[in-house]
Amino acid sequence: MAKGNILLMAYTILHETPPVRLTHVHHQRRTRPVHTRGLWTGPIRQKYWTLDYCGWEGSWVDVEHPPGTRAAHPRPSGTWHLYAPGVAYHERYDKPENRREDMWLFFTLEATHPFFERHRFARIADPESVLPPIVRRMFALQQRGEPGRENLLHAYLLAILGHVVLAAREGAGTPADPWRLRDPESAAAAGAGALLEQVDAAVSRTLSEPPSLDELAADLGLSVSSLAHRFKAETGITVVDRVRWLRIRESRRLLARPNTTVKSVARELGFSSPFYFSRVFREVEGITPLEYLKRQLRR
Repeated sequence: MAKGNILLMAYTILHETPPVRLTHVHHQRRTRPVHTRGLWTGPIRQKYWTLDYCGWEGSWVDVEHPPGTRAAHPRPSGTWHLYAPGVAYHERYDKPENRREDMWLFFTLEATHPFFERHRFARIADPESVLPPIVRRMFALQQRGEPGRENLLHAYLLAILGHVVLAAREGAGTPADPWRLRDPESAAAAGAGALLEQVDAAVSRTLSEPPSLDELAADLGLSVSSLAHRFKAETGITVVDRVRWLRIRESRRLLARPNTTVKSVARELGFSSPFYFSRVFREVEGITPLEYLKRQLRR
């Protein structure tokens, strides 16, 4: 995934208005050990969603997830852990002198989200150090009170979550099979995202009557199989998923208009019935369009 599209994919997968809010960033360089060698600490339970980084060898972790299960695992250098609030874990340091840098990212969800509900704990391999430079920049920015700081921090958070969600398409997120982050500058990722932009442009021209897969492939000069395979490989989602998301994104804009109704938006976007529109909206957003409309009215 090209660097310019990581944020785009974060918005895409997390539905453009992701229900996330940065709580704070912690970064600290250490000059001396702060833990007793070989001693288990914990249980530790964070109040917020947490991404924490291990950049040294000689540490172990024991995560109580799923609840009621425990197993100790070595934690290699260059790994992140994603913890949901309340997930308990224990840590042990066999080489506490190796711990030279702490890095934590805390955030909250303002609404439930399917991705996070499915992944209340995950291990993420980051051998090329994709995320640490971003978190260091966030921490430095957090210390300054310059105008626009909150917006920039939120953008960085979205970029990080974009990386994480994309990594989740490879591996199980377990200690034995972690998700794997990719360097956005790698040759394998170069050029990715162009097809996404082409599909978006073609579909957005007629959202009320989106093109079929055959029509879209012909418009882009590709075979149907080539379009489907390339799009899935570059984005991790299907063309149909993307078309649905584009239509629901537009429906959110239309629902925000004064004096609008679910029925009128369904008709304007060419859905066969308000019931079908509501079903698709709920599958994409996790709530019904009526619930979304009520939320808009309360703001």
